[in-house]
Formats: sequence, C-alpha cells, structure tokens
Amino acid sequence: MCCLSAVFAQQKKYSARVFDGITYQPLSGASVYNMNTQKFAFTDKNGRFTIELSLNDTLIISKSTYRQHVAVIDQKLFYGFEDFFLYYKATMLKEVTIIGINPSYEGFKKDIVTLELPDYYKRMEETQLSEWQKANAAFKPNGNILSLGGKVTLSPISFLYDKYSHKGKMGRLYNEMLDYEDEMDRIQQKYNRELVSEITGLQGDELLDFMMYCRFNYYDLVRWSDAQIREKIRSNYFNYQYDKIVHEEGE
Repeated sequence: MCCLSAVFAQQKKYSARVFDGITYQPLSGASVYNMNTQKFAFTDKNGRFTIELSLNDTLIISKSTYRQHVAVIDQKLFYGFEDFFLYYKATMLKEVTIIGINPSYEGFKKDIVTLELPDYYKRMEETQLSEWQKANAAFKPNGNILSLGGKVTLSPISFLYDKYSHKGKMGRLYNEMLDYEDEMDRIQQKYNRELVSEITGLQGDELLDFMMYCRFNYYDLVRWSDAQIREKIRSNYFNYQYDKIVHEEGE
C-alpha cells in the first residue's frame, strides 16, 4: 500500500504553454501526447494545455507545419513550470516576383506579345547550331550553354511554359527552398531566449513579453547576420522601454 501511494503521489495534472519559437505567439490547436498513458490534450487560444502525467513520462508536442518537440518530464519540469517552443519545419522562400496575367483572353495575348524574352535568346541568334540544337539547348542562369537536349529548352514557347506553368513554378520554388535549408536549421542558434536575455538582462515573463514585442519573423532572421540580429534586439529593447514608460505615465 505504501508503494502504491508513492506511485500515485507522483501523478498530477500538468499545465504549460506552447509558443512559436520565433514570433513568441501562443499556438492554439497544438496536440500534446503522453506516450506513457497514450492520452492527448490540445492547446487553447492562449497556447495553454493541461494533461495528466507522472515523473519521467514523455510528451510529444506537435502542430502542422512545425517540428515535433519531445519532452521528458524530469524533476525540473514536474515540480516547476516551463513553456514549450515549436519551430517551423518548412523551409523559407526567398522573395519572389509576382507577375499578374490579364484575366481576359485579349489582354493575355497582348501580355504575351509584349513580353520581353531574356537576353540569351538574342545571343543564340549568333551561335552556329542547327535548328534542332537551338530548340533543345539548355542554359545556366548566366546564359552560357550547358548541354544539348536538357530539361530547359531555348524555344520561346518553352520559356513561356517554364515561366507560367504550375510545374515550372513549383520547380523554381523547390530550388529556392533548398537555398535556405541550412539557414533555417541554424535559426534557433541565431535567435533564442538566452541571447535576448544576455543583451537585455530580462528574465521570466518580462523576457517573454519583450520577445513578443519584437515580432521578428523567420524570413528576416534567416537573412540577417548574427551582428544584425543583436543590433535589432538592442534597438527594439530601447523602443520597448520607451513604450513601457509612456504606457505607465498614461495610466
């Protein structure tokens, strides 16, 4: 009986919050799964969840488009309180140029007729290739001949297909995502609570409030250098203190 009492004494309703690890906005609808009891809980609009667990239970916290977070409930978590943070698993996209196509057929024909082709089409007129080779030559981004019979052809029709077709757009987006993959994996090292606390001296809920105030986004943090991120934090902290003083005087 004493052993059973000791076991049940370790069980309790555990409550914590789940946030986006960069924007620090609460994540609603995130699932929290206790692997030991096989029970689920979901976060509310404030990112808070409550679930029954015991010491050394394992929680899997997940939400669509975010990477799963696995937490083993050690004594620090069981007897204390700690927020959980999820990070995007999707890679970031570079800035893209959106070209509007005229919705009417006549307007579309006019757009196609007046569309200026890349310079390498003009340079191809001076090359000594057969018509078949010209129609099937593939090019590097700078316009140099890469191979014959490649995936991208020199035909203006092929250029238009590659530019406007769904397949062509998906191919370009895929290549752009790959360019940012490494930086996306490093974003947690570039910007985190420890770094912000070191620069501002803030702790606890005040640190959380400030990071929500910053409202940095994934795209900016991927592009910014470590020095730029530190400078942005200092600048935002100055504005944060100023806004705080103005708010307190207004009350």
